[in-house]
Amino acid sequence: MTVPRSIEQIVEEQVRRWELSRRSTAPPSRREPVIAISRLSGCGGRSLSEELARRLGFDFFHKELLTRVADSAKLSEAIIRTVDERGMSAVEEWVQSLFTERYLTGDYFRHLCKVLATIAEHGRAVILGRGVSLILPSKACVRVLLVAPLEDRVAVVAGRDGISREEARQRVINTDSERRAYIRRHFHTDMLDCVHYDLVINTAGLGREAVLSIIETAWKAKK
Repeated sequence: MTVPRSIEQIVEEQVRRWELSRRSTAPPSRREPVIAISRLSGCGGRSLSEELARRLGFDFFHKELLTRVADSAKLSEAIIRTVDERGMSAVEEWVQSLFTERYLTGDYFRHLCKVLATIAEHGRAVILGRGVSLILPSKACVRVLLVAPLEDRVAVVAGRDGISREEARQRVINTDSERRAYIRRHFHTDMLDCVHYDLVINTAGLGREAVLSIIETAWKAKK
């Protein structure tokens, strides 16, 4: 059996990959945008994001990892140190402007913003959740929102979690409310406002392949 890796182990492996890449004798490649994915509950955002990262050969960062890193100054600093002086300057400049313009406060968000800016500096990553579409500059990422009608999402959650439709409906509504409240509280905007995204995709009836192809096409266009 494969032993699940801890968040700390995942971060250590990621830092090691970035450090090896930075020391490579190959000429540096042009930084390529990351893909930032937001989603309503039941749209399959996690599995779609993981599959997209595998398909493109990108790193994948999810909510739990980002939350743990932002809560830990040690993990945050380990990631931030993977950029060179020029990259560090760009990270600091962006975070300073973000806190000035968006009125963000607190160590958690400062760490989160620095980590996200560092990931964007490296490029070629899929990032799921945590308001990343509102944190990173639009030129650094393709911003995607996954949506679907409530009944479709309820059916997905009921089948996925093996619960009744009534339980699934309440779970979907609660999760959506929590995500929208998080965005409203910290960014003073509506998560579902389409002006914050490059793509808003209704996943109902499209199929995974179509959704993945649409996002990949948008990434190539922005690249």
